[in-house]
Amino acid sequence: MRTPGIDSVIFDMDGVLVDSEGQWERLFRELLAQHGSQLSEEDRIELYGCSDKCENEILGRILGVGENDMAAEKHAYMTAHQFPYADIIIPGAKDLVERLHDRGLRLALASSSLESDVSRMLCECDMDGLFDVVVTGDMVKRAKPDPAIYTRATALLGTVPSCAIAVDDSPVGVQAARGAGLRVIQFDHNDHGLRVDGAYCVCVTHEAVGEVIDAMTDCSSDEVPTTEA
Repeated sequence: MRTPGIDSVIFDMDGVLVDSEGQWERLFRELLAQHGSQLSEEDRIELYGCSDKCENEILGRILGVGENDMAAEKHAYMTAHQFPYADIIIPGAKDLVERLHDRGLRLALASSSLESDVSRMLCECDMDGLFDVVVTGDMVKRAKPDPAIYTRATALLGTVPSCAIAVDDSPVGVQAARGAGLRVIQFDHNDHGLRVDGAYCVCVTHEAVGEVIDAMTDCSSDEVPTTEA
């Protein structure tokens, strides 16, 4: 059924617009290797979709160093080994954002990444000006799965949860969006298989994401996918 009143879409960044999760994991492994440590599968899953502060806590725990020391070392390493976002933009991501923007839907970007990384991505991927609102991990006190970042994005868009759709890939992101009262399309471009109960549906391409959003906002549509698309 058509969902009445949908006027906004809120996107996550890493793993939704850019295929950066693998890049961050590579850098984390390299950083740990300098200390003779490795990233376990449990640590890798815990790092998936988390905030900068959470990353510092996890990596610091692995290396046995304090959060502040870990933050300084990680920042220096990441700054020295930046990857170009334009090379890892997910196929169809920019086209989808542009199309929704041109349709007049209000758009937000709600990313756990730092404002500096989000701004660099928007510039390098030529998406500056497409989002009405940008909320980053360093703008909220509590990280995903806490709903704070989605609650703030919804408020800044001037809408209410029942009128907005979120697109997120990670389990903590889906939980955060659901906690904010949003319907969530879980995007699984790399087929991680980390499904979360409560997602409106799961999509593996941006074409499919667009079709679901069209179905939710198109008066002529009778059905909307509720599983994988």
